[in-house]
Amino acid sequence: MASFLDQLPARIQAIAEAVNVTKPEDVLTTPKCKFLDSRLQSLDTVAKPCSPEDVRILKDAAAKWLAEVPQTADSLFKPLANVRWSRVTFGCSALDRCTGGGVMTRGITEIFGAFGVGKTQLLLHLALGVQLPRELGGLGRGVAFICTGSPFPARRLFQISKIWERRYPNTKLNFLANVFVEHQKDAKSLMNCVNNRLPQLFQQHGIGLIVIDSVAAVFRENKDYLQRARELRCLTNALLSYSEKHNCAVVCVNEAASSTTGEEKAALGMQWAHLGRTRLRVTKEPKQHKVGNELFTVRRLEVMYSPETPNDFGQFLITSEGVVDVPQPTPPRPPPKIRCIRQ
Repeated sequence: MASFLDQLPARIQAIAEAVNVTKPEDVLTTPKCKFLDSRLQSLDTVAKPCSPEDVRILKDAAAKWLAEVPQTADSLFKPLANVRWSRVTFGCSALDRCTGGGVMTRGITEIFGAFGVGKTQLLLHLALGVQLPRELGGLGRGVAFICTGSPFPARRLFQISKIWERRYPNTKLNFLANVFVEHQKDAKSLMNCVNNRLPQLFQQHGIGLIVIDSVAAVFRENKDYLQRARELRCLTNALLSYSEKHNCAVVCVNEAASSTTGEEKAALGMQWAHLGRTRLRVTKEPKQHKVGNELFTVRRLEVMYSPETPNDFGQFLITSEGVVDVPQPTPPRPPPKIRCIRQ
């Protein structure tokens, strides 16, 4: 469809490319407000990217182009539902069941929980799951893993990757070669990485997942709440642009803060809560499960809110093999029947 944009003025072409809408089918199905929304730009820029007249010219040109080849209305929406909005598997059936198949490549997914509850272990599984082919629940692409707090757990990833290599021998994947790690310690360096280094990474490698572990580590110390809100909004806009343009999943880790009622709530308050699309909470259950000769704490992943997935939860264990389902107890075998021999 390159000729569709070639027939338009350069200014109109720039508008379509800025919103990542380059096909006539997408132009007609994209709401007008998306072209006019100034939130797609940086907060420091108050000028809107285009005018209503520009949108009318773009949509008229798309309608004229499609009028030459008749198409059904159903064909306009099939790419939107089947291709753009995919999911990345957790590699754990209980978690995939409660999340509807894993993390969606639409919007930002937030995972929050207390320290040491197992959030990073879930991220490592997603970093491996995104590399699987689509028929196995992945995207066949790599992951950009940005650490802001603790160092990247390279040894743990190596340990789990060996398990996945044995689990999926036919894929012949080198899981470690498709994980690209960045270490950023403050908000300024994090924004520089997202705005400048990530575009280069997308050009050189196929990236299907962006992970930030964690957002709270670099923003919670900023007591200027207005400035923090602006920085969070800029970060969100950049991440959403990558998600829409490259059809990649975005997962951001947040920490849990104790409220006056004793209930765990996500840090950064409502400023960050309204920027994400899906929120998942990880907690520890007050029970343990014995596997072999070891006792493991049962953990819980709960869907707090999501437009696509109903509120549900799944239980899992963290063992040497990674995140696994809680084994179901085997029913006791009935005692053998005693046959009475009549004399």
